[in-house]
Amino acid sequence: MNRASAAPEVARQHADRAAAEERAERALSLVQERRFPVTLHITRLLLEHRDGLVLDSWATYWLGELADTIDDRDDPAKRARFTGWPESFVRAIHGHARERDQPSPTTEEARRALVLATEFTYQERPETPRQVPRSQTGNPLRRERRRTRAGRPDL
Repeated sequence: MNRASAAPEVARQHADRAAAEERAERALSLVQERRFPVTLHITRLLLEHRDGLVLDSWATYWLGELADTIDDRDDPAKRARFTGWPESFVRAIHGHARERDQPSPTTEEARRALVLATEFTYQERPETPRQVPRSQTGNPLRRERRRTRAGRPDL
C-alpha cells in the first residue's frame, strides 16, 4: 500500500477515534450531571460539619473550592467539574488520616458526612473508553513502534 492510498484510511481512523473520544466525554458529562444533586447534598453536609474534620492543606484547599463554588453551578459543564471536587477532597482527607494514623472526623456528624462522601466517591462508575496514545498525525508514538533491522522485525 502506498502513501496516497493509506492517507484516507488514516484520516478515517483519526475521525473515528475523535468521534469515540467525544462520545465518551459526553457520556461522562451526563453521568456527572446526574450525580450533581447528590454531590450538592454531600458537599453541604461536609461544609456544615467542617469544624469536626481534621484537615491538612490539600483537604482545606478542596473544601475551600467547594465552599467558594457550590452556588455557582449554572451550566452542565460547571456541574460536571464540580462533581469531581468532593472526590478530590475525600482522597486528600483520607490521605492525611493515613499519614497521621488517626481518623479525620472528631464528631459523629462529621463522621457521617465523611462516610457519605467516601461512599459516593468510591461507588462503582461506568467504564469509559481510554484514548489510544497517538501523535497528532495519527501514527503510533515512537516508543510504540516496533524496531526493525533491514525491514525485519527483531526476533
